[in-house]
Parts: sequence; structure tokens; C-alpha cells
Amino acid sequence: MTVTRIRPDEHALALALSPHPHQQSFVASNAESLEDAADDPDCVPLLIRADGQPVGFAMYTVDEDDGNYWIYRLMIDARHQGQGHARAALRQILSMLSGLPDCPCVILGVKPENEAARRLYEQAGFRPTGELIGGEQVLKYEF
Repeated sequence: MTVTRIRPDEHALALALSPHPHQQSFVASNAESLEDAADDPDCVPLLIRADGQPVGFAMYTVDEDDGNYWIYRLMIDARHQGQGHARAALRQILSMLSGLPDCPCVILGVKPENEAARRLYEQAGFRPTGELIGGEQVLKYEF
């Protein structure tokens, strides 16, 4: 498993990935995410690969409102789900962020109805903050 920053020549690889149709309301499209990253230099889009093949997309940023690092996106392509890729990618992203000097914690939001994602995050050590932002439960991971 590797998680690396997406280069411009790799955008088509990210655009070819998408979740199951019933999961599309849980996460923004990769096209929208790449547009966000193009507009905001603090957004870092990531390509998730397994055995060299693209299997997912993620993105993190420093939130301008609170100054914290947030995982804005984590999506595994429908064809590659259920193989442990999200768990492995999340570990790598947390490891990447833990090495930053100004990153004591990582925050993310998850839709309440996305039970599988919430379980994944809680098993990784994220804890609910009790906040709701934009209809999403806010979870926090502290290093």
C-alpha cells in the first residue's frame, strides 16, 4: 500500500475511481476534490495504490477556520472495497500527518448514516467530539 500526493499527470487515474452508487452521497466526487485542491494550495490530494494499482483517493488540508489538519476525503473505489485498503491508507495518512510539527491532532467529518466509515475511524482511534458540522459528525484523532 502506498499513499502519495497526486501529480497533475495522475488526475485521470483519480477520476477513474468511484465508490458504490449507494455511497456517492457520503463523499464528494474526485473531480470536485481535485478542483478544490486546484483552488486551495493547502489541500493535498492523495492517490492510494495497492500493488501499484490505483484503488482510492484521499485529501487532507489545514482548515482555515480552526487551524487543524482535516482529512477531507477518503474513498476506496467500489471494485477494491472490502480488502483492507481504507484501513491501511488511513494508517499511512495518519503517519504522514504525525510527522508534521504543527499537527497535534487530525479531524474529519462523517455522515451519521455512513456506519462503516464511522466504525473504521473509531477503530483507528478517532473519537467523536460531539460536534455536527454540515450534517456530519466530527471525529478527532490525537497523536
